Amino acid sequence: MKKLKSLVIISVIILFSSCEKKITDLEFEKNVMTEIFPSLIDSTCIDIRLFTNFPPKYGEPIYDKTGHYIGVDSTKATKEQKQKLLEWKINTEKIKQDTSKIIIAFDPVIEYSSEDLIEYLEKHFKNTKPFVPKEKVYNEYTLDFKNIKLNNRFELRHANQFPKERGKIWETKYNFNFSGAVFFSRIQFDQNKSFGVLNGGFACGRLCGQGFRIYIKKNKNKWIIDHIEETWVS
Repeated sequence: MKKLKSLVIISVIILFSSCEKKITDLEFEKNVMTEIFPSLIDSTCIDIRLFTNFPPKYGEPIYDKTGHYIGVDSTKATKEQKQKLLEWKINTEKIKQDTSKIIIAFDPVIEYSSEDLIEYLEKHFKNTKPFVPKEKVYNEYTLDFKNIKLNNRFELRHANQFPKERGKIWETKYNFNFSGAVFFSRIQFDQNKSFGVLNGGFACGRLCGQGFRIYIKKNKNKWIIDHIEETWVS
């Protein structure tokens, strides 16, 4: 009787195991992107108010005998320069203390990178072999970003909520803190799906922005960013 009971239990376990759903490669990638997405936003997006808030001139420039610039003599700052620097510091602190949301435009359609990321994966993560799907059935997918909780005060809004005309997105005056637009490519994984690389970028104006190559890895059953390198700047 005990043997029969044991066989029944084992059979049930096998049955449930065989019914366990195996996720597709695309579903796996979506899950990884969803998990690491908050870190991607924190690592690539900026508050444009701080990015373009350059400190005022302070002091007199110093040149060597050949006329090459070598530094600034801050002891020769004028009264007016001191006042402007004080105002700049106060304004900078106000921006830092502002708790209102920083709005970022985002197109949730995630496409393959325009460049082959395999060589970057193999170079950065030594002794790894790239995962190559048998067929590229899915060239793109849509990320359900609205259900992803971000870590800080960035808020993403669908790109279709902003002007589509060329350059209009930067010229429009908004009643919120609009900072720019962010985008990411699909992830190139290794065969064991423990490492990955993707491209990303943040645009903050016609001639303002940065591109990134982002390396990710699985650490203690959690996906984290391993390294970010700059690919372009404007």
